Amino acid sequence: MLKHSIPLSEIASTHAEIRQTLPEEEEIVAMGRVFQALSDPTRCKIILTLINHELCVTDLSDILGVSISGISHHLRGLRDNRIVKTRRDGNTIYYSVDDAHVGNLFQEVMYHLDHVEHNLPDHPGNR
Repeated sequence: MLKHSIPLSEIASTHAEIRQTLPEEEEIVAMGRVFQALSDPTRCKIILTLINHELCVTDLSDILGVSISGISHHLRGLRDNRIVKTRRDGNTIYYSVDDAHVGNLFQEVMYHLDHVEHNLPDHPGNR
């Protein structure tokens, strides 16, 4: 078996170039917080419900079968990470996804899961 040797200086140069393509550390930390906020199944259900509907805590509690305090706790984490936003109407606060990116992110995850489940190839042009 032939081994190709690449000079160490070229490898280090390539590593440096790749490192330059990474986002700033603050952005990576923020990404981690968003993914952590999305890692709970109840929060995923809340987001999936709010993608197409603006709802209050009571509505979400009834729909998802989770206590009002549980829904409120999850919404606080989602709101703190700007995944959901609020609108007040009198004494009622309504929740919805913060923007279309949230819905798009969940749609991409669903596509990914479908591909994994059905062993589908990647889309042309990806990678």
